Amino acid sequence: MKMTVKISMICAALMAATSVFAEPYTADSTIADAKINDKQIKTHTDSASHFYFGRREVIVDNSGIHFVKTHSSNFDDDFEDNYYHKYGFSWFNMYEDTHVDAFDFGMTGYGSKIFSTNIVDSASFMELNRGFHIAFGLCETTLPIVENKLYLGTDIGLKFDIYSFSNNDMILSKGPTRLVYSHDTATSYSKSKLRCTYLTVPLVMEWQLGDDDDFYILAGVEGNLRIGSSTKTKTTSGYKEKHRNDLYINRFNYNLVARVGIKGVGVFVKANMSPLFRDGKGPELYPFSAGISLGGFD
Repeated sequence: MKMTVKISMICAALMAATSVFAEPYTADSTIADAKINDKQIKTHTDSASHFYFGRREVIVDNSGIHFVKTHSSNFDDDFEDNYYHKYGFSWFNMYEDTHVDAFDFGMTGYGSKIFSTNIVDSASFMELNRGFHIAFGLCETTLPIVENKLYLGTDIGLKFDIYSFSNNDMILSKGPTRLVYSHDTATSYSKSKLRCTYLTVPLVMEWQLGDDDDFYILAGVEGNLRIGSSTKTKTTSGYKEKHRNDLYINRFNYNLVARVGIKGVGVFVKANMSPLFRDGKGPELYPFSAGISLGGFD
């Protein structure tokens, strides 16, 4: 929990620093035409306010918030070299071709120790048949450390971990003091699952290599806030039953994250440094996940 608080403070400091060092400039209403990658575009600014962040520019006008990647702090002189992006849903999207907000999908599991897949006998009732992991970013923010090579990035995203148990008839529930489980042998079940949903805030470094920055390596830490958890069972006859319950699952946790790939396709690995359940409330299990990562296409 302490690590998650530190991560949140760092992210807030980065965003605050970006605002403090912005260079504002207000222009009268103008209409500009330019050709980018053989495509003619037109922009209209009505008493627009320009904010420069190194090689990036934010334009605020009546039509919305525009995020522009430039080669200098002079928007008018270098307009034809700009790469124009508009994100109406995000106030903090300093766009770069990075992989901080990549779409991850793959498998998930847990072990009784960090970086382990083994489960001790006392936690054997939590043995998995399989697990699925899905995660994606919502508003990436990047800060170049070494131009076109090294970036510091953060994001706000969502993560879903779905655990399917080997014992299809197992029922998890929240007891008075800790997690309890039971087996309904009177009913034939085909599935028993636990699902956890998290709000994620990563803080990572990305290193891009090659003449066209095709190859990338990303590593860092990710703070997680649990915003939902539930169990689901399904009988062989098709009847489904779902219960929303925190089950003593940790509200806050953090994990290490790493991605490596070429262009927009790569692989990822995530390993939790915090246990799935609160101390003494359930078996000591440390989740992990791995799979395919998509994002950062030019």
